[in-house]
Amino acid sequence: MDFSVNMASEGNKHVLYLTRWYPSDRDSMLGLFVRNHAKAAALAGYKVTVAFIAESTVKKGKRKLTSFQKDGNLTEIITYYNRSSNFSVLKRAMATITSVSKAIGTNGKPAVIHAHILTRTAVLAMLLAAWYRIPFVITEHWSRYYDENQSFTGFLRKWLTKLVISRSAATTVVSKRLYNAMQGRGLQFKKSILPNVVDTRLFNISEQRSPLFRFISITCFEEKSKNLKLLIDAVNAIRNEGLDFELVMVGDGDDRLKIEKYVQSLSLDVTFTGTLTPEETAAILKQSHCLVLSSNYETFGIVVYEALASGIPVISTDVADLKELITEQNGKVIPVGDLTALIESMREVYKKINDYEPKRLRAGIENICSITSVSLELDKLYQRVIQ
Repeated sequence: MDFSVNMASEGNKHVLYLTRWYPSDRDSMLGLFVRNHAKAAALAGYKVTVAFIAESTVKKGKRKLTSFQKDGNLTEIITYYNRSSNFSVLKRAMATITSVSKAIGTNGKPAVIHAHILTRTAVLAMLLAAWYRIPFVITEHWSRYYDENQSFTGFLRKWLTKLVISRSAATTVVSKRLYNAMQGRGLQFKKSILPNVVDTRLFNISEQRSPLFRFISITCFEEKSKNLKLLIDAVNAIRNEGLDFELVMVGDGDDRLKIEKYVQSLSLDVTFTGTLTPEETAAILKQSHCLVLSSNYETFGIVVYEALASGIPVISTDVADLKELITEQNGKVIPVGDLTALIESMREVYKKINDYEPKRLRAGIENICSITSVSLELDKLYQRVIQ
């Protein structure tokens, strides 16, 4: 699709992004999906300003107070604060005021405010929207509403969440399953799905594959949601069946050391890469043969879409809306936590890997979650609420 003529160029509409998670010096991967939404909105012709605060990673006096980056229509303003036991709430509040003030001072009064990840960002969006007499919208990505997570607790949080959703011009979610979970928590709003963005120009088909069959896992190491021990147990079960393969695990997190020790206890040979850039992730994924997602729950499961965009079959547990995406032609969906099903699926995909056609696997992904398709959805959303 040709975006040489920006859809929102008339009037140069300004959208202010407020988000709980966003890439920064502290964590370059945190909230990367929000940055991609901001890029999609900028591609649609909107002047997008992201106001974000992050805890500083360096000592006082050596840190930069505010990071200011501009790339075309996208401006990122990140204000850093020192976290301490004393006055941490005040420091966060002051950093927020600084970041928002600079955002509005740089690009002017917004036409709409887009809050990502409930609840505090939406409370701020609601207050600013009331002050400027403009609409605000919400996009939720968090899995805390799932029965498996159980972290949507507290009377005040629940009351505020219901309040901001009722006051928003629109509330969107990244999957139907997340919408259903929020409905189950008493959060009532019209269903509107806004998928995360896959860079289909970066995640594309390669003619080269690793000489050795490679299963790959791309995830954060957080065992409660990701259930990586299930994958390790499956690998351990089939290692003596004569199948010649390797397992590469991409990512980092609080439970990485625990998983590495578990792998060592089973005397398995597994490659841990740590955190990779999107470019590095795309490169190693395109050289692999099959992505495995063993999660207990997900809100979107973007690595599955990235794998399919790269022409790689996928084995996934039944999380997010992936059951609607994955078929026998592009992979396997198994029940959550089902070790036997995972073993059988890995064995099956290994044996029939040459039956998968990369172009067929990639087909459709561009229409679902490429940056151009999400740009169109964002433009429709903003035009509707602005009008």
